[in-house]
Amino acid sequence: MERTDVSRVQEALAKLENAISTVIVGQKDVIEVVLWALLSRGHVLLEGVPGLGKTLLVRALSRALGLSFSRIQCTPDLMPADILGTNVFSEDGFRFLPGPIFANVVLADEINRATPKTQSALLEAMQER
Repeated sequence: MERTDVSRVQEALAKLENAISTVIVGQKDVIEVVLWALLSRGHVLLEGVPGLGKTLLVRALSRALGLSFSRIQCTPDLMPADILGTNVFSEDGFRFLPGPIFANVVLADEINRATPKTQSALLEAMQER
């Protein structure tokens, strides 16, 4: 990678960080970690008490990048098909309706509340690229 490429990436990251910082105030370290994960094609586990802006941070990131966003509220009755999608019968035959996991940016909230089967489906989807 040439120096100019690195400079362009740094400039783009700074613009992205500034865009997110206009929405999320006082969380510079968290924003940087989320951006590092984005660059490395990784995942982020955001932990904290309610009201810290975790959902707002992820929404701001997806909005700043122009990406689709979905939020999955994990509950004990959540089924794998609720995350992945399902086939629906119509006049033309079966049609696949994609679930929220097919968004560009996905926030799974309260993963520990989901059943092991649903957690497994979520983790398997996260493993795919």
